[in-house]
Amino acid sequence: MCKHACVVVFLFFSTYTFQLLAQSSWDTESATQSSVIDRINLGINYLSKKEHAKSIEELVYAREVSIQNSWYPQVFNATLNIGTNYFLMMDYGEAFHYYLLAYETALAHLGPKQEMQVFNNVGVLYIEDKDFYKAKESFLNAYEIAAQLGDKEQMGAYAINLALVGNELGELEFSERYINEALPLLEESPNVFLLGQIAKAENLLLKGDLTTAEKLALSILPKIENLSHLKERITVNDKISVLIILARVYEKLNRPEKALEFALLARSSEKNIEARTKIYTLLSQLYSQSSDYEKAISYKDSVIIATDSLYAIKNGMLFKSEQLKFQVQNYKKELIESKELLKQERQFYYVLIICVVVFMGFLVWFFKNTSLKHKQRKKIVELELEREKNETLLNAQKHQEKEALVLLERELLKNELDVKNRELTAKALYLSSKNELIEEIVQSISKNTQIENNALLKKQINDLKKHLKKDRQWDSFFIHFEEVNQGFLNKLRAQHPELTPGDIRFITFLYMNLSYKEIASLLNITPQSCRKRKERISKKMNLSSNTSLHVYLSNI
Repeated sequence: MCKHACVVVFLFFSTYTFQLLAQSSWDTESATQSSVIDRINLGINYLSKKEHAKSIEELVYAREVSIQNSWYPQVFNATLNIGTNYFLMMDYGEAFHYYLLAYETALAHLGPKQEMQVFNNVGVLYIEDKDFYKAKESFLNAYEIAAQLGDKEQMGAYAINLALVGNELGELEFSERYINEALPLLEESPNVFLLGQIAKAENLLLKGDLTTAEKLALSILPKIENLSHLKERITVNDKISVLIILARVYEKLNRPEKALEFALLARSSEKNIEARTKIYTLLSQLYSQSSDYEKAISYKDSVIIATDSLYAIKNGMLFKSEQLKFQVQNYKKELIESKELLKQERQFYYVLIICVVVFMGFLVWFFKNTSLKHKQRKKIVELELEREKNETLLNAQKHQEKEALVLLERELLKNELDVKNRELTAKALYLSSKNELIEEIVQSISKNTQIENNALLKKQINDLKKHLKKDRQWDSFFIHFEEVNQGFLNKLRAQHPELTPGDIRFITFLYMNLSYKEIASLLNITPQSCRKRKERISKKMNLSSNTSLHVYLSNI
């Protein structure tokens, strides 16, 4: 579906807040279940306003207090929505961690309704990671639970998610079945019903039923405008999805003017940086088909710029997420310190009482017998052992904090490496797309018979072809690759001296996790040739049939 429209999925959450509170706010001893629920609702409000720091603070507090008191519904809601905060901040690893914790709570203490919510949210997470098969599995689990519970509205919502994933995977009959199942269930929810119609229009487009797809998409547009006041699920991105569907329909109907009209409408409507890349790619293709190569190149460059902007946004969100994780640790520390202070106060009173008892015992011993003196000394020894035990626990806690700091530093280094490899990937794809477009233009011009009669133009075209063959930008690319992935190529050459420079270039693309399609574009070969080349290289490296080349390279 990514070729045609934006995926629409439903994310269910219960969220809470994150703000620096007075010391009394961390008094877990006096907290009630009602006050915890209020803090969770406050967190939800902050989440809706995208004030993630405040939301997470409230949720962390609510979760810690609920765990201490075994208030499992509140533990689940707080945990699930901490994960949702990290999801919206694009920290998908941390989001998955909290979703897993919420799922464990649901399994151990709650029921299928909560399991259903987690499965749906995990499915949305897999969508963002482009792992559509796992997304399909998660949505199926959520749908089956909703069916068991007889929750028709949720069945309809999950069925739409399944239909959208089916479109992405090219499983069009599967998608159509769930669309037809969802629509009757959502007749009383016009906003969600409309999203099901968008999924149906896309399905019709993918199946080649262009006339019906056009008719349905055109009927959806005014309905979106009428429901624009419903902020729950009808968004600008849904309108863009319909406009892109119409542009693709008219492109396939060989009506380039209408295709450009709706593509430009989508461009004027977009607000989302991810939607921008899809729209610019579509416009580049349409202008290239109409031989307007200047605009085609301009929108191709805009795709690169939008992609770089998206990476910058994601990196900024990841940095903010890391800050929040650090703050969360501080808030947890404040909770522990608050409990420790209360413990120390109690110990003080215990010691005071013990002193009184000892004094009274001394008086009794003074007047009666000396046997109590031994008991008093024994009590003092026990107190000293308790103090030493507390010191041991404190040292262990400090050791754990040091280990956590080391893990954080490792994670930051990994994130830095991932960012640099994404930059390498973007550069490689840019070089490929630039040369590919120049080659297309050269081929198109070369077909003109008038060129054969113009010696000057013919010479310039030949010079341009030679330039393409001598493009040295790839040299700087591999220099940059060695700087980012230090030691990888040296280890590879040392372990496998039989590899040719061409083999090594192909392996670098696999190491950056590029798809066969992307590698084929870079090397100017077919995806099938890529698969065969991968097999030849694996045999040359004496890898067994059960060993994945990508996994092997990751461990070098």
